[in-house]
Amino acid sequence: MKQLFAFVLVLAAAVSSCKKNDNNQAAKLSGTYAGTFQRKVSGTGAVSNVSLSFSAEAWSGESQTVKYPALSHGTFSTSGNKVTFKNESVWTAEFDWSLILNGDYDINLFGNTVTITKTYDNGMLDIYTLVKH
Repeated sequence: MKQLFAFVLVLAAAVSSCKKNDNNQAAKLSGTYAGTFQRKVSGTGAVSNVSLSFSAEAWSGESQTVKYPALSHGTFSTSGNKVTFKNESVWTAEFDWSLILNGDYDINLFGNTVTITKTYDNGMLDIYTLVKH
């Protein structure tokens, strides 16, 4: 019985430390980042300058190219090496809605650099390469 109790305590500590790390990921992401966005189709694609700002669980962004990508504002959450964006803007129908920053992405934080990527079933790849300012 003591072994089971010790196991439960260790498991609870591990789960709580994971949640702390997830919160730290969001805290590390806090600030303003500038860089580029590229949608790669067959290995190539146009590049646009972008900026994203993160504060608590909110984000906002701008792109040099209108709706490439489609940025505005919303909320986000992190879990491990994943970030989930909720875009809270109203969009018109005349463009590819997969360009809206929304849904699940992979994230890699390294010092002041963050890379956010999303791979699609059809082989397209969205890449945000950003540096904190």
